[in-house]
Amino acid sequence: MKRIFDTLFSAFRAKATAFWNRVRLLFTLSFWQTKVVAKARQFFSRLFDVRPRDKNDYYPVFRWLVSKRLAYALVISLCVCCLLLLWRVAADLIPRRDAGAVPTYRYDSLLLKFYNGQARVTARDGHVAYVGAVERGAAEGQGSLYNSSDALVYEGMFSNSKYNGTGTLYYPGGGVRYTGNFVDNLYDGMGKDYRANGTLEYEGAYSRGKRMGAGKLYGASGNLIYNGSFRGGAIVFDELLGKTMAEAAQMYIGAQLLYTTESESCIDMREIGVVCGLKDGSNSLEPEWKIDTVFIPRGELLLDGQLCRTVSEAAAQLGLSEYEGETPVLLPEAVVINLLEGDGALRFGRVEMESEAAFEEAITVHSYDRAYLAYIYSFSRDGLLYTFYVDRQNGEQFDFYSIAKAE
Repeated sequence: MKRIFDTLFSAFRAKATAFWNRVRLLFTLSFWQTKVVAKARQFFSRLFDVRPRDKNDYYPVFRWLVSKRLAYALVISLCVCCLLLLWRVAADLIPRRDAGAVPTYRYDSLLLKFYNGQARVTARDGHVAYVGAVERGAAEGQGSLYNSSDALVYEGMFSNSKYNGTGTLYYPGGGVRYTGNFVDNLYDGMGKDYRANGTLEYEGAYSRGKRMGAGKLYGASGNLIYNGSFRGGAIVFDELLGKTMAEAAQMYIGAQLLYTTESESCIDMREIGVVCGLKDGSNSLEPEWKIDTVFIPRGELLLDGQLCRTVSEAAAQLGLSEYEGETPVLLPEAVVINLLEGDGALRFGRVEMESEAAFEEAITVHSYDRAYLAYIYSFSRDGLLYTFYVDRQNGEQFDFYSIAKAE
């Protein structure tokens, strides 16, 4: 009896072991990989076996016969490619919504081109670049622009994805750079320009990105230094001509230094970079000192939108010169030459001068080299006399220039 039981148990164990091995095989990764790969290989072998077997394996297309198997393979391949493409752009076709129910679109999303309303728009690298009003894919209305570091770049009004209307532009560090009106990304209208340290630099009118019209200029500490007109981004210096010292003091409020001799005077308005020659009016009906010449110690001048650095470039805007040659320097010219020479910005020598400080904002000049000759070119246009000072040995590039009223 025992032998019969052992035989039955051995037979059952053999069957059970075989069954268990088969079940365990079903749960191994290698089995399924082998089965899947084999089935896939078999499927694709049949799919791409486009060789026709007989005439029934063709589709007649005009004068050609197209293999049915080849047509099936192309259709299936096209469907697979379409599915992959849809999967790739699914994030764009189905906008994400944040907790506030504002949809988020990628910048090149197809649906964004048809969307109107509030939205978040992501850039190519994935950061949120814009939050605000959108109309058919373009920023339109109130919105905020961010850089890749999530720092605010601009907030304000947009039109056609450009800054248009009132807005604020920021430095990368977060400080306000400009606040005011924009037209097509350019400062245009009234606005305020700030330095990187937060101090106000300019307040007034702009046109096409440049200071243009009435404005106020502020110093490094934020104090008002000039109140007047601007053109092409620069102060209109010729409006100082003919102003009395009292009138000039209403326009220029910055630091200044007065130079005087027994018969000449000039004033260095250092914070706006000009030296003004003064005319004594004590012997006239208006017995006040007035500004008769403005000297600008820079080697460039903006004329009719053209930046001139040489006499030839200036002549192209001003016409023929009225005078060319050497002339003895006067006190304002000597002061400008020495200021430029001290800054290392001059190519010809210093004017010898004996002087002493009368008080903090005034220097008494006892004497200076009146035999010092400067080579000049003078032009007259629109009632103004432009004089350019050059180093004759080094071509016609001018080192500084002056503006006076033409007689």
